[in-house]
Amino acid sequence: SLLLLAWLTLQWGIVPRIGQWKPEIEQKASEALGVPVTIGAVRVRSSGWIPLIELDDVVLSRRAEVGSTAATGDALRLPRVHAALSARSLLGLQVRFEQLHVDGADLEVRRDTQGRLFVAGIEVRAGSADDDEQGAGTDWLLAQRELVVRKGRLRWIDEKTGAAPLELSDVDLVMRNGLARHDLRLDATPPAQAGARFTLMGRFTQPLLSQRSNWRRWHGTLFAELPQADAAAVAAWLPPLPVQA
Repeated sequence: SLLLLAWLTLQWGIVPRIGQWKPEIEQKASEALGVPVTIGAVRVRSSGWIPLIELDDVVLSRRAEVGSTAATGDALRLPRVHAALSARSLLGLQVRFEQLHVDGADLEVRRDTQGRLFVAGIEVRAGSADDDEQGAGTDWLLAQRELVVRKGRLRWIDEKTGAAPLELSDVDLVMRNGLARHDLRLDATPPAQAGARFTLMGRFTQPLLSQRSNWRRWHGTLFAELPQADAAAVAAWLPPLPVQA
């Protein structure tokens, strides 16, 4: 079958030479995400039915943008990534993973003066026809079966409001994606003056034939648990709400 052929190609053609494929992996990752990607080292941890690949020092660089006050540099640094490569992805000539497990991610999320949102230097687009190319990175991320981030850091920069950056520590994230469903859980610790460690959980569905990145067409529920939150302290980092605390 085609799946068996793809698995044999993966096992005998790619996995044994994975270190030699580092430039090609960097190029494909850069094309898929739309930002420059560099990888310090690539090696195989297991060559079972689903090969486990380990990547060290993965860096997504921020592109220089007209009108942005953000400096160029690293938008995301991943000290270590464990990836379970899917043989099915080779049938579609795309790199997809059964699981991506990231340790110690240092992530930047930014809103520019025009209100555009960037995650790790990748613009989160609505996925409309005009956004096909720009939304490619978001589509690729939402096509991965499972993404797990442990012990990370997140920096929120809002150029539109000019508020001081928000630093979240000890960030744990789990995101699972299906054909038309996306589940998300985020646990993080804010600055002491803003409150205690909090949890965000969401379950969303999308129209079956729509692009994954077209999040404006998603439907679902988002739940937040904010113990000991100080409304006055966090007001500077939140958009205007239709209710008062």
